Amino acid sequence: MYKLVSLKKILFIVFIAAMGKVLAQSSHQAYFIDGFHGGIWGHFPYQYSSFMAKEMINHPAWKINLEIEPVTWDSIESLDPPGYHFFKTAFADTTADARIEYVNPTYGQSYLFNISGESIIRQFYYGMQTLRAHFAAIRFSTYSSEEPCFTSALPGILQSYGLQYASLKNPNTCWGGYTATHSGALVNWIGPDGSSILTVPRYTSEVLQNGSTWQTIAWKNSPQYINAAVSDGIIHPVGMCLQDAGWTGGPWLGKSAASQYTTWSDYMTHVADRDPKENWQLSQEDIKVSLVWGGQILQRVAAAVRKTENKLINLESALTLEAVFQGKPWPGQALDNAWKNLLLSQHHDTWIVPNNRKYGKNWWDYVHAWTDTALRISDSLLASTLTLPDRKTSKAQYVRVFNGAGRQRKGLITITLPEPLKGKYIEVLDGNHNRIATQQKADTIYFYAKVPPLGYTTYQLSAGKQNSRSGRSLIKRAPDGNYIMENAYIRLELNPGKGGAISSLKLKADNIELLDTTKGMLGELKGYFYEQRKFRSSTEMPAAIEVLENGPLTAKLKIKGHIAGSPFEKTLEISKGSQLIRARLLINWKDKPGIGKFDERGHFKNQNLVKAFYDSRYKLQTLVPVREDCTELYRDAPFDIFKSRQSNTFYDRWDSIKNDVLLHWVDLSQPGGQYGISLLSGATTSYINGPGWPLGLTTQYSGIGLFGADYFAQGPTNLSYAIFPHAGNWKTGAVVGASEDYNKPLLPVLINAPERLSQRKTTASLLEIDAESGWEVSSLQSSNDGSSVILRLWNASGDNQPHSIQFSRPLSKKASIATVQLNGNQISTLAVASDMRSVQTSIPPKGIQTIVIKGITYDPLL
Repeated sequence: MYKLVSLKKILFIVFIAAMGKVLAQSSHQAYFIDGFHGGIWGHFPYQYSSFMAKEMINHPAWKINLEIEPVTWDSIESLDPPGYHFFKTAFADTTADARIEYVNPTYGQSYLFNISGESIIRQFYYGMQTLRAHFAAIRFSTYSSEEPCFTSALPGILQSYGLQYASLKNPNTCWGGYTATHSGALVNWIGPDGSSILTVPRYTSEVLQNGSTWQTIAWKNSPQYINAAVSDGIIHPVGMCLQDAGWTGGPWLGKSAASQYTTWSDYMTHVADRDPKENWQLSQEDIKVSLVWGGQILQRVAAAVRKTENKLINLESALTLEAVFQGKPWPGQALDNAWKNLLLSQHHDTWIVPNNRKYGKNWWDYVHAWTDTALRISDSLLASTLTLPDRKTSKAQYVRVFNGAGRQRKGLITITLPEPLKGKYIEVLDGNHNRIATQQKADTIYFYAKVPPLGYTTYQLSAGKQNSRSGRSLIKRAPDGNYIMENAYIRLELNPGKGGAISSLKLKADNIELLDTTKGMLGELKGYFYEQRKFRSSTEMPAAIEVLENGPLTAKLKIKGHIAGSPFEKTLEISKGSQLIRARLLINWKDKPGIGKFDERGHFKNQNLVKAFYDSRYKLQTLVPVREDCTELYRDAPFDIFKSRQSNTFYDRWDSIKNDVLLHWVDLSQPGGQYGISLLSGATTSYINGPGWPLGLTTQYSGIGLFGADYFAQGPTNLSYAIFPHAGNWKTGAVVGASEDYNKPLLPVLINAPERLSQRKTTASLLEIDAESGWEVSSLQSSNDGSSVILRLWNASGDNQPHSIQFSRPLSKKASIATVQLNGNQISTLAVASDMRSVQTSIPPKGIQTIVIKGITYDPLL
């Protein structure tokens, strides 16, 4: 028989139980990462450094972590000397007990997942260089960011720059996304190359904040967060908020917070390092990020960034070859300026809030100015370094074609004729004065250049007789009215009655049809126009097709059609020697149509979990309906290639974001590796794929975006992409090489006739990489003094076995070759073979290696 218990006794029992829990948890000291995020380009009020200094003086127990754009200190030094000198003194303390730590030294605070691996390396290089110019003793120990500025390859990059720790938290700025959770207080974050860095993850108990679409519960170290972490076995939980520079509340948790303020290094060294830790092979898909993909302004930002980073990397290779073979000085300062402008254009704010205005301009205006400056510097360097004095009366001109890849390449070159040769039929001669096949239309000439690895070939252009065509044209009209584009590798058929979409795509070697047209047609535009309350397709109306080029070397046609009442033009191009199908799309929108899941005008709220721009199924897509048995999806990320673990890319809520980023390419292949199709994008965007849906390239979103900003179509949509059908899978089908050819093609540069051409070699090669290695050239540079060449390789698809690097001629007897970390510290020396023409090295799969080569001499007559 149960006895009745008085209310007083019940309350006493509850009180004792609660106190017991508090006492049991009192030994679990909680910690907090406070600090500031921003900078002169993001947000940094005048004399804000003095405010931070004053708060630190008033609160001696307060420690802060800084994520301030490095270039900000250039202005602080002159505008706020007292604040500047406070931080100069603070950064002189390099012990783990220091009250201040710099946690993100990247030059432009990029998201990182949306740019090339080489750009990430330069973000850290120029950012650290700038900070060391101000604070000579500064140490970089931990990487942390207030935004989801993460990518899977970070462990190896951070380690190579000397960092020891990382954090995968961004609790108070999850607008653009957040990472997946992981159990435990610490993990060894394992990168795709096998490198490891000690990391604080987003705890399994660190759930998303109710009533928010930008926070996790770690943003304020609430009792809910701390108790959940302790219950999950985390002895010393840590929360975080890097305040926006400009906030004036001082310590984030108040003056008498129960949590202990700390720096990441202090926490890692003195607190968390004693806790157990697991290995976590973090996938790029564990970084759950979302931007307003398909918004025109973001497309413009992404396209400008991609164009500029590709051009700078190609330019550096060409200038290095000129320095080695022609003795030209290395324009280091100009290249530094170009890179810094590019890195600013990669700032996270330019991608997540491109509509925001600062000093009367939006972020796109700044990106346009920065990338335009970088491109102008590039063009100027090419002109000043390569072009000899102008000869208006010269009958002959020359084109030097550079190859920045470590393999021989043969590619189609397109030249707009220089003034002395316009209006004439042109012959192209190789180094042996042999006439090679050309295709000419008006003042544009096409020819195939064969260029050795990391080298160049010079061709002569001269007036001559009309070049008779050898070989058949690549476009023909079928009896049923369809258009067929065909070369030795592929055959595609376009249907004018279906908006010019492609109804068939075959690999000719095995006569394999690669499309499943029950899901749509290749190149079809399809999306949900919510004002019309239905999906619309470009196949609803016939299109006019015009053949622009139709020769034996290259063929191009233009498709003129309509999508939901708005006209579009698309050009498709194939060439004789490649499976790559290049496409450019221009849509001239009428009346700003709404394209997306629903209209949010008038009722958008930041707190709404469901937002229209999340759901790519309703955005306008360019369809790539790959056949049903191609189910293995691979895609690339910075210094990473990975198999997707997602069953689909679909999500429509902030609390269920998936990583659907298309950086350079996404590939769908048959599991047995017999055939597949790659979709290559000319700029970072998103893709769609899943059961019942064809692979698709996000082409247009028109509606409300983050913070209620207007992302309606204003002006034309202009984007480029390519289709690469192949035998095998992504690795055996040479998808990485196709992406390199698409993004960093052979670089032709017109030059005037050099003196004593007959005494000069018309071709040169620096070195060749073992064809079986699977290595790609990430960059090729010269040192500022010209004493060494810096080669960076990425093992995109190879094993970890040693492979050779073969030099085109013997190195000097004093030559030395060393592998170095990204911070310049030497790792090892590589033994040069007895003939002084080769070395061997090994690179972990997906790993990078930087090699410094000293002792390369040049012959002035080369």
